[in-house]
Amino acid sequence: MNKYFNPMKRNDRRGLPYSRTWRLLNAVLYASLFLASTAIAEDKPPTYEDHVLPVFREKCCSCHNADRKAGGLDLTSYQQMMAGGNSGDVVVAGDPDDSYLWLVASHEVEPVMPPDADRIPDAMLKVIKEWIAGGIIERDGAKPVAQKASSSLALDSGSIVKPSGPPIMPPRLSLEPCFHGLRPTTIRSLDASPHGDLVAVGSSQQVLLFQPQTRECIGVLPFPEGECTNLRFSRSAKLLLSGGGIAAKSGRVVIWDVASAQRVMELGDEFDEVLAADLSADQRLVALGGSAKVVRLLQTANGAVESEITKHTDWITSVAFSPDSVLLATGDRAGNLFLWESFGARHWGDLKGQKAGVTAIDWRADGIVLATASEDGTIHLWEADAAKKLKSWSAHGGGTTDVRWLNDGRLVSTGRDRKVKVWKADGSLEKELGTLPDIGTKVAVTSGNPLVLAGDWSGQITVYDIAKPAQLGVLDSNPEPLLQRVDRAKKATVALKKKEQEVLLEKEKAVKAEANLVSQLAAANKSLGDLGAEQKKKKALTEKAAVGVKTAESQLVVAKTKAKKANEIVSSLEKTVNDTNETSEKEVAGKILTAAKKTLMETQALVVRAEQELQESREINATAIEEQKAAEKKLADVNSQVKQLNEQVENAVLKRKTLSDKHARLVGEFKACEKSLKKWQDELAFSQITSRASE
Repeated sequence: MNKYFNPMKRNDRRGLPYSRTWRLLNAVLYASLFLASTAIAEDKPPTYEDHVLPVFREKCCSCHNADRKAGGLDLTSYQQMMAGGNSGDVVVAGDPDDSYLWLVASHEVEPVMPPDADRIPDAMLKVIKEWIAGGIIERDGAKPVAQKASSSLALDSGSIVKPSGPPIMPPRLSLEPCFHGLRPTTIRSLDASPHGDLVAVGSSQQVLLFQPQTRECIGVLPFPEGECTNLRFSRSAKLLLSGGGIAAKSGRVVIWDVASAQRVMELGDEFDEVLAADLSADQRLVALGGSAKVVRLLQTANGAVESEITKHTDWITSVAFSPDSVLLATGDRAGNLFLWESFGARHWGDLKGQKAGVTAIDWRADGIVLATASEDGTIHLWEADAAKKLKSWSAHGGGTTDVRWLNDGRLVSTGRDRKVKVWKADGSLEKELGTLPDIGTKVAVTSGNPLVLAGDWSGQITVYDIAKPAQLGVLDSNPEPLLQRVDRAKKATVALKKKEQEVLLEKEKAVKAEANLVSQLAAANKSLGDLGAEQKKKKALTEKAAVGVKTAESQLVVAKTKAKKANEIVSSLEKTVNDTNETSEKEVAGKILTAAKKTLMETQALVVRAEQELQESREINATAIEEQKAAEKKLADVNSQVKQLNEQVENAVLKRKTLSDKHARLVGEFKACEKSLKKWQDELAFSQITSRASE
C-alpha cells in the first residue's frame, strides 16, 4: 500500500508518486527565480534547460534521478522526463491541467509533491506552468512540442459520478442483426443503464439494446471486432463500453456515446479476446484484461497504455473501478483479487478469501464496499479503504457467476444452481426471484423501480419485477434478420386472414342455425301455450264428466229405492187382495194394486233410464279421461321439445359467441400482424437506408 496515500480517506483527486525529499538551497532558488523573471521580462517562453531544470534539481531530482528513478521517473534530462514514469506521460504539451507533474507539484491532487513538505514557491510553479503551457520547449531556439489531438472523455476526477437530467436513450437505430445463430448463444455480457429504460446485451458481432419494461429490441450496435464479452455503462449513463474480440487472435474495447449511438473511441490491441473491461467513473481510463494475465490501463485521451499490472497468475476475469475513480479492483481465474490505485496502478491491497476463480466484481454506490462472486459458490463483501473482508457467505451451489448491488444496498446474484436470488445488506437471503432454464451467467439491475435481468447458459434473458416478485418475460437475444421477420410476418398475415375468413363463415352459419332454433323454439312455445289451454279444457270436461257420473249414480240409487218401495207396496197389496173375501173390498184393493203396479213399472222404467244415464255418464267420463291424458301427453312431449330447443338455443348462442370472440381475436391478431408487418417493412427500409448512408 502506498505509504503516502492515507488508507482511511481516499482523496477525490488523482495522484502521482514522487520523492519525499525536500531541501532548501537558497542560492539555486534565487538563481532560478532570477532566470524565471528574466524569461518573463523578455516575453520568451520558459525552456527546460534554462528555467525548469534548475527547479527540478532543487525540488525533485534527489529522488527522480537516473539512479533512484522514484516511480520510474527521471527528471534530470529532457529525454528521460519526456519518457515519463510508471504511470505514463507526466506532461502534456500546452495543457498544465492534464499534466500529472503540474497537478502534484501545485498540490491540486494527492499525493502532493514534495511529500510531507510545503508547496513549491509560486514563482517556481509559475515557471513550470508557463513552460508546459508554452509547449514544453527543451532549449532556447527549439520549437514547442505539438499538442496531441485528443478526444478525451475524461470528467473532473475524484467525485462520485451520478446521472443527471432526463434519461439518456439512443436515437432510432437499425434493428438488422449483425449475427443470427441457429439458437441463442450463452449470455456473456449484460448491463443496464443507471439512468434510463435501457439494457445492453452482448453477443457475436453485435450489442443489442432493449427497453426492459416492454422487452423490445430498440437497436443493434455492430461489433465486428468479434464476440462481445463485456458491457459496462458509464456511471454518468452517457457512455457504453464493450469489450471482446476473437479468441486467440485479437481483442478490443469500443466505447459508444449512448445519446448518439456513435463510436467515440476504440482502445486496445490485444492478441486474445478481452475477458474483462471497465471505464473509470471520471472516464479517464479504461482497464482491460484477458488470457495474458495482464491488466492494462489505457488513457481515453489518446489510447496510450498508462500502466500495466502484472501480478496476476491466471486469466483476468473481472475488473472494476471504484465510483470515485480512485481504486481499481481486479480478479483472476485462480481466485486472486487485488486493489490498485488507478493513478499509477500502485498496489493498494490483497483481498484474500476466494477458493476459486473470481467471476464478478461490483462496487456499492458509495464506493466504500465492493462485492465479489466466485466459482467457489460464495459472495464476499470487502471494505476497500482497509482492504479487508467484511463478510462472506455461500450463495449458489456449484459456483456464483455474477453479483450486482441495488441502490438500496441489497444485492442480486445468480449461479450454477440456476437460481436468481436477492440478498439483504447483511448477507441474509431475502427472496428467490425464480429458476432459470440453464446455468445463470449474468445479472443486471435497472434504475428507478428496479427490474432484474438474468442471463443464462442457454441464451435466455429473463426479466423479473423485484417488488412483486414476478417474471415479466424474456428478451430475444438471437433476433432474426429483418428480411426473415418480414417474410414470417407476411406468411402469418396471410394465414391469419385465411383463418379469420374461415371462422367468419363458421360464425355466419352459427348465426343462421341459432336463428332457426330460435324460430323453432318460438313455435314450440306457442304450441305449448295452446296445448296448455287445451289440457285445462280437457281437465274441466273430465271433472264435469265425473260429476255427471256421480249424479247418475245418485239418481240410480233414488230410482232403485223408489222401485223397491213400489215393489214392496205391490207385494203388500197383492197379499191384501188375496186375503180379502169381500167383493167390495177386494175390488177397491184391486184398483189400488193396479195403480201400485203401474207405479212399480214406472219406477222400474226410471231405474232402467238411470242405469242407462249412468252408463252414458261413465262412457263420457272415460272418454274425457282419455282425452285429458292424451292432452297431457302431448303437452309433456311439447314441453320436452321446448326444453331441448332451449338447450340447443343456449348451445347455439354459446357457439355463436365463441366464434364471435374467436373472430374478434383473429381480427385483432390480424391487425397486429399487419402492424407488425408494416413495422418490420419500415425497419427493413430504414436499415437499408442506414446501411447505404454508412457506406
